[in-house]
Amino acid sequence: MNTKLVLRAGYGMTNTPAICNNWSYGFDYGFNGIVNALAGTSPTGFVDDPAIYLRQPYPSLQGSLPNTDPSSANYQTYQTTARDANRPGYMQNYDFTVQYQLPEQTVLEAAYVGNKGTRMWGKYAFSELDGLPSKMLSMGDILNDPVSLHPQYTPYHGFNTSLTVAQALRPYPQFFGVQEAFPYNTDSNYSSLQVTAAKRLTTGLGFLAAYTFSKAIGYVDGNGPGAYYSPAPQDYYDRRLERSVTTFNYPQDFKLTWVYDTPVGKGRRFDLGWANHIVGGWQLATIHNYRSGDPIALFQAGLNIPNGFASGIEPDSLTGVPKTLGGAPTKVDVLYGTPYLNPAAFSPTPVTPNGVPLRVGTAPRVLPNIRGPHHMDETFRMSKKFPLYKQKENTFFRLGTTMTNPFNRTGRYVADPGVGDPNFGQVFANGGGRTIQLDARVEF
Repeated sequence: MNTKLVLRAGYGMTNTPAICNNWSYGFDYGFNGIVNALAGTSPTGFVDDPAIYLRQPYPSLQGSLPNTDPSSANYQTYQTTARDANRPGYMQNYDFTVQYQLPEQTVLEAAYVGNKGTRMWGKYAFSELDGLPSKMLSMGDILNDPVSLHPQYTPYHGFNTSLTVAQALRPYPQFFGVQEAFPYNTDSNYSSLQVTAAKRLTTGLGFLAAYTFSKAIGYVDGNGPGAYYSPAPQDYYDRRLERSVTTFNYPQDFKLTWVYDTPVGKGRRFDLGWANHIVGGWQLATIHNYRSGDPIALFQAGLNIPNGFASGIEPDSLTGVPKTLGGAPTKVDVLYGTPYLNPAAFSPTPVTPNGVPLRVGTAPRVLPNIRGPHHMDETFRMSKKFPLYKQKENTFFRLGTTMTNPFNRTGRYVADPGVGDPNFGQVFANGGGRTIQLDARVEF
């Protein structure tokens, strides 16, 4: 725009890498077989010799391939793949930046940075093709009864009636599960305002300050293999229940690093003569980190969820009731915790006398506007160089000290987000204590 103002914009789109897993998908059932060669059966007659040698004919397979018997995999769990399984997902990245030069060699920059993931390799739990919709939980305890007590639910002649009614109601009742391998089934969205200010180390002071205000939304908190460990959903057939802020989202994050050369010493603002050797030439530096508190993902324990249903049933979030008992406590009872979340604002979902949930909960996967206590930490350093020889200007003795956590801050966290637990929503503290490290070295 001019010598002081610069505008930048960018856009990029990248595809996720194609998966080439050859025959290792796990859904090659019926196309392979096993021939056992038992130890101790060597043709030499010696028990410690190999059971088979390469010069021998390969043992014959008992049976034929492929195995087309439709009942051979009954009452087991297997994988399959969708016809469009190799249709890769993609990520769009975009940004718009305004950069302006201020006086004193200081640059101010403000940027919108975002990305959107589409059809990402996501949650294995969403890939269950033999699951039951959560609306059928209203059947209650009957779901865990054997089919022999309710023969009207027998899905086909010859079905094992000792299995549960829930198993009989599955789309494929002869299987204990049918999962899609490597599913492309999640989306993500990230938007942020990023502001930075930087000043070069001139006239004794230099700094870099960065502030980010952001929001990350998704169905899971990891893609690819990382999604394998994501919590189970509430309903295999309603992914909208899982869309929430992510557990790695911290809306506000501020970092500040500064370096300051004290104005005391030879050739500086305050020349103290002989005292310069002691109080002159010191350099101060500090790193500050401040960010929002941890996301809070509620859960409820003790549920007796029938086979075929998603197991990630959330508790209920009650409307019109404050979610906290006030701001996050700054003074915490280390042994017994300090109440923070309001137990009256959340409740377990309705269950039967045998613990079967009758529906999904109303609470989101991660609370959108309630977070744990914020995080604050600092690291301070001061150092000074002492010249060793007047004839060698580049030979110094450096003395310094580094102080970690100079304000003796503790880490505060919500220890138990389990609704109905005795310690639900209480804040505990750990950490604390200052660390001071002295160092010395010779530079030449």
